[in-house]
Parts: sequence; structure tokens; C-alpha cells
Amino acid sequence: MKIKNSFGVIVLLLGVYLLFSLYQSSLPIIYGTRAKANIIGTDSVKNKRFTYLYYPVFQFNYQNQLIKFTDKSSSVDKDIEKSEVMVYYDQNYGFSQGFTTEKIIFLIISILLILFGIVCLVKSF
Repeated sequence: MKIKNSFGVIVLLLGVYLLFSLYQSSLPIIYGTRAKANIIGTDSVKNKRFTYLYYPVFQFNYQNQLIKFTDKSSSVDKDIEKSEVMVYYDQNYGFSQGFTTEKIIFLIISILLILFGIVCLVKSF
């Protein structure tokens, strides 16, 4: 009985923590302004395995200011074509390219963890 309560609380807290971190990473999408950004090139960084990682460099206008931003959340091919993408930006919360499949998968996992934790707690009482 005590183990079930502890397990339910741990799973519930894990789900709440995951949901809160997803909320924190989605703040640029929620409060930011949608803008068209141009990929103007790549920025190379030496990796631990003696190779280079290439990050896209975005350039866009935000409130009559030209902003250049290197997105280090995902690496790309070094010969990336210059293209135009939609991004979200806010001065307080940062930069985001929008919802990704990883965020949606982690959202589903966090909701399932919360529900499973509630079920474990209710079943133990």
C-alpha cells in the first residue's frame, strides 16, 4: 500500500515536471510574434568527435530591428539552401520555430504520466 502511494506520487510529479518544462519551452510560441525569417547561412561549431556541427543562422525583422539568431537547438547540413521559414520571437522569452513532433510526443507522455499517477493514488485509497 505504501509502495503504491510512493510510486503514484513519483509518477504524478514526473508528469507535472514534464508538463511544466514543455510550457516553459513553449513561451516564445504563446507570447511571441510570428515573423518570416530568412536562413542566411550556417554557423559551425567543433564537436567532441572531431567533426563540426552546423547550426542555421536566421535573420528577421522584429519591431523595426534586424535580428540575427543562431538556432542551436538543431543542426543542419552545411550546404543548406537559403530559404524563408516562419518563426516566433519575443525579447523576454527568446526564439522558437514552432511546435515540433517531439514536443507533441512529450505532451502526450506527460498527460499519460499524470493520469497514471492519479489512478495509482486513487486505487491505493
